[in-house]
Amino acid sequence: MANLKGASLVIDLFYLKTFVAVTKTRSFRVAAERNFITQPAVSQHIRVLEKKLGTALFERRGRNVVLTHAGETFLPYAENILKQYEEAQTRVRELDNKFSGTIRIATIYSVGLYELKAVVQKFQKKYPQVNLHLEYQKNAAIYEMVLNRAVDFGMVSFPQKRNGIVAETFAEDELVLAQSPQKRFLHRKTIDLKEIAGVGFIAFAAATPTGKVIQKFFTDNKIQPNILHEYDNIELIKSAVVLGLGCALLPRKTVAREVSDKTIEVLRVRGLSLQRPIGVLYPAGKVFTKTSRTFYEMLTQP
Repeated sequence: MANLKGASLVIDLFYLKTFVAVTKTRSFRVAAERNFITQPAVSQHIRVLEKKLGTALFERRGRNVVLTHAGETFLPYAENILKQYEEAQTRVRELDNKFSGTIRIATIYSVGLYELKAVVQKFQKKYPQVNLHLEYQKNAAIYEMVLNRAVDFGMVSFPQKRNGIVAETFAEDELVLAQSPQKRFLHRKTIDLKEIAGVGFIAFAAATPTGKVIQKFFTDNKIQPNILHEYDNIELIKSAVVLGLGCALLPRKTVAREVSDKTIEVLRVRGLSLQRPIGVLYPAGKVFTKTSRTFYEMLTQP
């Protein structure tokens, strides 16, 4: 009987894995390929779960499948169960003093590309047997994923502590005024803050954390910039600046390559003092494995 119970647990976990795969791919066929099973097996796993839960988890829309309200409710619990099981496996393996398992990270694009890139490369070189799964998401989605324990860590700018989430700042980057040297809006290397109001400005979208802080800074200093475009992506803002569409406030690290290539120049602005904190999020009460603890320390204590 003990063996049968163990087999049942493994089957249930595999059904949950199938369910999560379908939600991510929105396709029974692709979920089958990723889990190395047949498409009929995927259908059977979902039917078993739906029968146990007494409700439909998916509905079809054209060629894709989407979660029902019940499916959306069930998803974070399924992800959490799988994550807890994975952490338990890792802890057991680490009894032999071995690094193993998977670390899942959700990050906004700019942090993943600039602050996180070097840490990931260093960690993978030292611990090649550990799988680092990196996923790019918007700020709000990362908080939700951390809260639901769908990821080990979240990386955001202007981190905020929330119920069920620990937030710690591990780096800061100065916001600087950037423009194209090929199409200058400002012709002196040092300007006064009020001069920003007289030029075309490429802004962070007002809903982004960086956009909110910059807007508050302008309001506090009674500056009304001439906003020509708004984007929620640093790379789009940089591209607009390189093309000479306007000036922008950008984190210094993100324009270092363009400054070196002379496609962007940075101006000194008297009265401008803005820092962009970068932080790591993780669930309150998180049980760190040896592997995840090592990664966390490498990230926060370079």
